[in-house]
Amino acid sequence: MNNILLLKIDLHVHTCYSKDATTDLKDLTLYSKRSGLDGVAITDHDTLEGTLNVKGADGSILIPGVEVTTASGHVLVLNPTAPIPKGLSLDETVERAHEADGIAIAPHLSGLLKRSLDLDAFKKTVKIDAVEVINSSAFPFLLSTRRSRRLACRLSLPQTAGSDSHIPETIGLAYTIIDADPDIQNIIKAVKKGYAIPYGKSVPLSLRFKKLWKKRGYGKHF
Repeated sequence: MNNILLLKIDLHVHTCYSKDATTDLKDLTLYSKRSGLDGVAITDHDTLEGTLNVKGADGSILIPGVEVTTASGHVLVLNPTAPIPKGLSLDETVERAHEADGIAIAPHLSGLLKRSLDLDAFKKTVKIDAVEVINSSAFPFLLSTRRSRRLACRLSLPQTAGSDSHIPETIGLAYTIIDADPDIQNIIKAVKKGYAIPYGKSVPLSLRFKKLWKKRGYGKHF
């Protein structure tokens, strides 16, 4: 590693611009600070609206991103300069991500109840940039983490972690330690080169129920 600076960043966070999430700007900054994060990647479902509307506060790093629905499942695209259409093949999506100067990460590959990438399709592409090996909301957590790590190692791909937070209380439960100075372009390059170490834990059962409660329209706060 380069020993430039170690940044603690949650690389998978949803805001209220995702239809199934409730986190607004105030919550995003508040809970990011409570978790001791240097920043987050805003990865709303199939939209950059959250990225375009949320501005940095108090020196926090806010990495633009999107969780794209492909024909084979979901892909995280970090720091794209243009929207990425949904419904494309995995290869087409990754190509669009690269054309938009972003990087593509395979999230929650082995988690149940998630639109994970079809593993056969995933293994056939050599264009993906990294694998999210720790996803706090993945279930079963330990099995998902173990399988994702094994796959990343077998394919010699960089590893990342993110909370996949949909409510503010889960922000920072998983995060990536990145060896880079606090510039988004340098952070993205560091992740792609593998100057990143994933850490994290599972979402507690009580917060899983809280997420479900809010998703059904109870107790919304935005």
